[in-house]
Amino acid sequence: MKKEQSKKRVYRKYDAAFKSDAVSQLKSGRSAKELSRLLGVSESLLYKWKQESTGGRNREQSEEIKRLRRELKSLEEENEILKKALSIFSRSD
Repeated sequence: MKKEQSKKRVYRKYDAAFKSDAVSQLKSGRSAKELSRLLGVSESLLYKWKQESTGGRNREQSEEIKRLRRELKSLEEENEILKKALSIFSRSD
């Protein structure tokens, strides 16, 4: 009987500079098919990197929007309190 050897898939790791260069080329108008062949990576991996590169900014923007909404709510509450205080103090004349 032959022993079956399990073949493990070998994954390559790409550094951030390589990924950002690939994404910038993709965004500049080069086709994913052409880049895939040139760089030796799959088209789906290029699209994944592109999505990840824009996802980071969206996440940061989302956090900023949440922070600004909290600040707006706080300032609106403060404004209402000041309006009520003004009406109370202006009646006492």
